[in-house]
Amino acid sequence: MKNVIIRLCAVCLSCILFLLFSAGCMENTTKEGLIFNTAGDAWTMGFGSMTIEIPAGEQLYIAGYHNGWEIGDVLDAQQVNAIWLDAGGDGILWISVDCVGLLHGTVNEIRRALEPFCRETGCAAVNVCSTHDHAGIDTMGLWGPTAQNGKNETFMENLVSAAVDAARMAYEDKTSGRLFYGTADTGDLQRDSRAPYEYDRNLYQLRFAPDNGGNGIRILNYQAHAESLRGDNRLVSRDYPGDVSDRILDTMGDRVLFTQGAIGGLIMTEVQTPANETFDAEENMRATGERLASCALSIEPGDERELSPALALVRVTLDVPLDNTMFLYYKFLGILSTEAVPYRESATGYAIRSELSILRMGDVTIAMVPGELYPELKSGNGLHPEKGDPEGLDAIAARYGAKTFLVCGLANDEIGYIVTPSDFLVNETLPYVLRAEDENGEDHYEETNSAGPMTAVIIADAFERAFAAFGHS
Repeated sequence: MKNVIIRLCAVCLSCILFLLFSAGCMENTTKEGLIFNTAGDAWTMGFGSMTIEIPAGEQLYIAGYHNGWEIGDVLDAQQVNAIWLDAGGDGILWISVDCVGLLHGTVNEIRRALEPFCRETGCAAVNVCSTHDHAGIDTMGLWGPTAQNGKNETFMENLVSAAVDAARMAYEDKTSGRLFYGTADTGDLQRDSRAPYEYDRNLYQLRFAPDNGGNGIRILNYQAHAESLRGDNRLVSRDYPGDVSDRILDTMGDRVLFTQGAIGGLIMTEVQTPANETFDAEENMRATGERLASCALSIEPGDERELSPALALVRVTLDVPLDNTMFLYYKFLGILSTEAVPYRESATGYAIRSELSILRMGDVTIAMVPGELYPELKSGNGLHPEKGDPEGLDAIAARYGAKTFLVCGLANDEIGYIVTPSDFLVNETLPYVLRAEDENGEDHYEETNSAGPMTAVIIADAFERAFAAFGHS
């Protein structure tokens, strides 16, 4: 009887949302297609950073693990870091926020707040990603008390203001220089919690060296959830991405923009404290940061290659079929600022409207993916096309002549885990509510935080469409 009631509630909810959305769906005004394609004589880059002010005396919840866990103390406050980037023509902003994730609605709030800046500077595009920080204040609304919005309005307003200030600071800091690409193997630092245990051990770095000899800028791209403080933590922190950034700043004077790679599945860092010692969360975070910073600093100039000053950006819109009734429920409660549109082919009758961009910096191609992509969906290893899996993104990128291809995850949206279709399993009794377990005893937790089994196919299709806008090289 309980299952029947739940299904009836889902049907009623779908009917209510149909009336709400059909009365006035939000128009997607984000510019699409080839945004710009420029090349010049030198790179120009600038960096800005702002701390997100924490409102005093208000309820604030830690994101990433538990519902209703209020924050304790502050270990290190969350930041917004921004880069201005151009190659002698149109420029862009690339913003990274120390948080668990930002939904499309919040990203568009940041973009709207930056419209005067874009008009003043000729900024062609604003891209916003998250470090997937599990020690930050809830920015998605999912970690308040059960069925309550966990976002704090004042904190979110402060986040948007910090993004605007960091962007202006980055533009004012801009100077000409050279850009270099390098990698470092991080060894056994990561682990995958779900078969087929596929992940990339490399730390990727784009290093900007100013012509005036001033402090440089580094864009780091790595593949591991920012949760080295683990699940019992109540301290606000940037987790290991913040520690890495601080160490590089203290050692070299270089400012850091940290970005995540394909972290679905679930990729995280191994505990760095000895197994025979009591786990110390802060010690583990510091040890993780020290190890990654050492990897970044180990990349010698002779190990890098210089990138020619050429910059291009393509953006496409995608509609992801929304089969997850819990996401629909959160949307109805006003918790999720996700844009939903009618979509007959999904289980709920709706789709999540999102976006995917491809950024080219010299011969480095970066896909800005709006969620947590399973690594095998990038590499293509272990995929089963006969079971509905799409072509791996690496293979698509290679067909379009991409020399070096990276993924920047949680970019411009957070639609959840992007799961391999052939391994997508939901609980038969309460799909997307309870976890499923397969015949091998594998826990399929990630599906409860996924839009549905077609998400990966939609992402691959959008990726192909974005490359087609560039044309074959």
